[in-house]
Amino acid sequence: MAGKSNGKTVDFYFGLSSRYSYLAHTQLDGIAERTGATFVWKPLFTPDLMNKQGQNPFASEPPSGAYDVEYRLRDVARWARHYGIPYVEIDGRLEGDRHQFSLAAVAGAALGKAEAMSKAIFAAMFQSERRSLTDMELVEIAVALGLDAAAYSEALTSPQTEALHQSHIESGIAAGVFGAPTFVCDGHLWFGNDRLVLLEEWLANKD
Repeated sequence: MAGKSNGKTVDFYFGLSSRYSYLAHTQLDGIAERTGATFVWKPLFTPDLMNKQGQNPFASEPPSGAYDVEYRLRDVARWARHYGIPYVEIDGRLEGDRHQFSLAAVAGAALGKAEAMSKAIFAAMFQSERRSLTDMELVEIAVALGLDAAAYSEALTSPQTEALHQSHIESGIAAGVFGAPTFVCDGHLWFGNDRLVLLEEWLANKD
């Protein structure tokens, strides 16, 4: 049963190549249904956000064990089992420009399909054994969602799409966002897939 609408809008800042963003996005429909909150999907390329801030923990040796690659891979697999969702590791399998994957989601946002396009790209990346995700394949995904092939192809390389991408980064930084996934509502910030339980508790108790 859907929760009573609390009128809350949550900005969801996420990266398409972020494993924890993938995990988190699978839970948002349930949280929205239970709390009545609305999520606004704001895709971005996480390294661009971190580099703009001058705080990229992946640019050199991990600053702590929490950023160790092997630890994170085990952690993500455990979360996927906990959620009961498919998870196929992308490293060593999926070829392509991950910056472009993020821009592909932003292009969907520019055409009014931020959530649908992002979900479809996440599925293509983390729920299949595909080896590539080319621009042509991204256009095919967009068409399957009802978007016009020519309009989407143009949006993939449009300056307006990059401008929207930069606006997500700028608004995120202004809100205090430093990584992905991050959720922002009424000046409050929750960082990480593991903070979803705290976000839902907060939303459920707001009138």
